[in-house]
This record gives sequence, C-alpha cells and structure tokens, in this order.
Amino acid sequence: MPNDMSNAKATPAASQLAQLQPHGDSWGAQWRGCELKSAFQPVLSITHQRVVGYEALLRATDAAGHAVAPADLFAGVAGAEAQQLDELARCLHLANFVGQGIETGWIFLNTLPRSARAADPAQAAIDGLCRQFDFPHERVVIEVLEQRGGDEYSSFVDERPPAGGRDFLVALDDFGAGFSNFDRVWRYRPDIVKLDRSLVKRAASGESHVDFIAELVSILHHAGTMVLAEGVETETQLMVLMQADVDLVQGFWFGEPNASVREASAAAPALAHSMWQRFADYQRSTEIVEQVNFGALSHAMLRGARVLTGGGSLEAAAAAIFGGSHAQRVFAANEHGEQHAPSITAPGVGPPARLAPFYPDTDSNWSRREYFRRALAAPGRVAVMGPHYSLNDGELCYTAAIALDFGGATHVLCADFPPEHGPRGQPWREANA
Repeated sequence: MPNDMSNAKATPAASQLAQLQPHGDSWGAQWRGCELKSAFQPVLSITHQRVVGYEALLRATDAAGHAVAPADLFAGVAGAEAQQLDELARCLHLANFVGQGIETGWIFLNTLPRSARAADPAQAAIDGLCRQFDFPHERVVIEVLEQRGGDEYSSFVDERPPAGGRDFLVALDDFGAGFSNFDRVWRYRPDIVKLDRSLVKRAASGESHVDFIAELVSILHHAGTMVLAEGVETETQLMVLMQADVDLVQGFWFGEPNASVREASAAAPALAHSMWQRFADYQRSTEIVEQVNFGALSHAMLRGARVLTGGGSLEAAAAAIFGGSHAQRVFAANEHGEQHAPSITAPGVGPPARLAPFYPDTDSNWSRREYFRRALAAPGRVAVMGPHYSLNDGELCYTAAIALDFGGATHVLCADFPPEHGPRGQPWREANA
C-alpha cells in the first residue's frame, strides 16, 4: 500500500498530490474519465554494463477499459490544461517510483517544451515535487518531448543556467523524427539526446545507415551530450549501436515497460553482462569481411602503383586497377593535392548529367581529404577512407590513396570504389605496401 499523502504540505505540488488515488501497491489518477497509471522501462549504460535509470511512461485507459495513447490524451488539451496534465503525470510517476524504494539510478520524466523553460512556473512544480518526496534533484532527468519549434521554447536557451550549474539532467526526446533538429541541441544544451526509434531501425538495415549513425553520434558527442538510443528490439540493432559508440540504450530487448520497476528490469542485468561477449563475436564476424575486401582493394592499388613507378602512364595504371577490382575512377594529384590530368573512369562508367558543372575535373584540389593526408604521411602505404559522398557521381564511395615518388616528385594515386566493395565498419584502414 503506498504511503498516505493526505497530509501533503501546501506546496506547488500539493494540488497534483491531492489528485492521486491508491490502487493496490501503486498510485493512480483520473483525467477526463481516463484512469492514469505509471510504467517504467530500464535505461542501460553500455560502458558500465548496468541499469542506470528508468523512463517513466504514462498508461491511460478510458471508462470502457480501452487503452488511450498518451499522444492522443495530450492532443485533446492545450494551454493551461495541457500544463496541468503534464504536471499530474510527473507527480504520479515520481510517487510510484519513490514508493518502490528504488535507491539508485535516474528517473526520466517526460515534459512538454513549455514546462522545461526555467522561468515557467512548472519548474517550481518540479522543485516542489522533489522537496515533497525528499527526492534528490540530481536523480531527475527532465525529458523534453519533440514538438514543433516556435514560441513554446524560443526563449529557453536564454533563460537556462549553464549545464555545469544544473542540479538535474535534461534529455531531448525523439531526435531525428518529426521536427527534431540540431537547433534543439543548441537551444537546450542537453545532457542526453535520445535517438528516435526510427533511426535505430534504419541503422541496422544497411551499411550506409550504420556509418550515418556513427557520424551522428560523433557529432552529438562533440556537442557535449551523451547519446541514448531508444527502441532497441533486436540484438543486431544493439550491436550496430555499440559499434557507433552510443552511450545509453533502452528498449524491449532489455525489458518491456512495467508498473514494477524491478520486474521491468529483471532481465536487464544478465543481458547487460552478455552484451560485450556478443559484441566481441559480432566484431570478429565483420572483421573477416573487412580483411577480405580490403585485401583485394589494396592489391589493386599496389598493382597500379607498380605501373607508375615503373615508368608507365596513368592510363596504364588505371587499367591495372580496373582489371583487379571494382574501382570506378582513378586519378592522381601532386603533393599539394592538385589534380591536373582528367580522371580515368572504368568502362561503362561516366559522369552523371546532374553533376555536369563539376566537369572537367582538372585543376581540382583534394588536399583537404583525409585519404590524401594519410597517404602523404605514410608513403608507400595504401590509405582508405569512407564511405563519403563522391563529388564525381553523387554516390557514396570509398577512396584509396597511395603516395609515390617517381619522376623527381611526389604523386598521390587515388581510386574510388563503391561501398559494397569497401571495408565494412571502419572509417579507414591502412596496409603495408
């Protein structure tokens, strides 16, 4: 039986507390004929291999006992009424969480953008809840729901204290879905960004998506935030997210939402303990593909290099590369990255009409590209970078490069390869010449 709250102090949280009703070992509430309850789902740290928090989720049923989606519940209210429902849900969740005696970990509490503004009275309500339940602010993660931008959070960033001065954490929900964009990251300066489940599904559906997620995670890390992936339902999705260096994960694979925090996270410890061994197996299986693919690519480049250093022409070197690989384009640059001779394309490959302004491609400069810099740093070794966007055909490609000295000068021989024939899972690799 939950603790009696009839003697709640006269605080900003008192009006929400008064609406809570005991239901067995938990608390519930009524809203417009709907019964509101709490459910919790574990959040795990991949690095620490354990549950580090729990997201509180609203569960609603109408008078007929039919489930009502939280989005539909909130869609029927606006303004002050939406604020009241928002505050009631947070109060309900914290009451149910504290009542279960969970002494460690964060609780993620969803909130509308207006409620997250530091100058909004809802902030005082959150503070009041923590005082009412004697719950530490530092264990609270205020999860700001995705919503169309505008006045509802336009002044948020100007009114927020710096991240280092907060006594609670802020998370942005549904990043990559709907109206979510990097503007929310700059405005909210969150501690955690939650990748939308649609991104998680795409990440495991193809190599280009894997690389995209890895780059996205890297950008968010550089923006000073942790990255949480929600909606993890399969082991393959988890492996891809681990490869992408995601920090936190949650989803059905670790545990379905449950009114009991302990039951929701019952399976998580064993799965967390096993995920690193699963990841090691996953890496070994992908490394085999990487080595085979890279070996063929590297040997093709070395054949072309031997033609050039032996006095042959760029055309002859390109023919040697095309003959032993799926290369689509071969070109050469001097030590300053300048390309003066036209690129040589494989038979049947030509520049697309939509990129005609980029041709001819003579007098191009490739010195900014990572493959060029790495080739110059280790002459005689093949450096590979990718996948990246090709300015020659508008598709993703890997580029291999090798720096060679002949004719009294340094030259960098380069070749573009389609992604399906490049090394998987790594942004670049090198091999001995």
